[in-house]
Order: sequence, then C-alpha cells, then structure tokens
Amino acid sequence: MSWVLVIEDEEDISSFLRFVLENEDFTVKVAGSLAEARETLKGGMPDAVLLDRGLPDGDGLEICRELKGAGKTPSVLVLSARKDPAEVAEGLAAGADHYITKPFQFTDVISRLAPAQ
Repeated sequence: MSWVLVIEDEEDISSFLRFVLENEDFTVKVAGSLAEARETLKGGMPDAVLLDRGLPDGDGLEICRELKGAGKTPSVLVLSARKDPAEVAEGLAAGADHYITKPFQFTDVISRLAPAQ
C-alpha cells in the first residue's frame, strides 16, 4: 500500500482528497502548511505528494524544491488554482512531476498516482 502526503490548507479540499484516496487504498496524511509538512516528512518519505501552492506560510513549491534537491523521489503533483502558463512552467521547473489546475477531476489525480501504488 502506498502513502500520500496531501499538503493543502483548505480543509474541504484536503478532507475530500483524504476520503477519496483512502477509498482507493492509499494511506493518507494531511498537512495544512509548509511547517506541518516538513514535520510530517521527518517521519518518513511518502510515495507521492499532492501539493497546493498557496499555503499560509509560503509557496508549496518550496517543499518540492527541497525534496528534489535532496534527491528524494516521491512523485509530486501540484494541485493549484494558479494556472497561468508561466506558473505551471515554474512548478514543473521546481521538480513537480505533474501540475493539475483547480478545479480538478479526481480521475486525473488518481491516474497520475497509479504508478505510486
């Protein structure tokens, strides 16, 4: 079984993601800020990270850069309302494997997580 770290500060979105991912047999942990995500990552590396960019303590891409810069290999999927092509390119340049704009279809998320299972 794979585990996914959801880094999302909007509780309705993180709760929805947790519910649906757990129904797809993922183990899910949720962090609502960069600080909380860093603390969670101290306990082990997830198979995948679902990452919002707009967090209360900074841009979620900071976590992506930290993971990729340290040679960590979880799949990183950015889920963001920021959909300007320059922002998408910035996310991919930071090391994200996929960049999905909100609102998103959950099937798009699952299809990109399938290799993590």
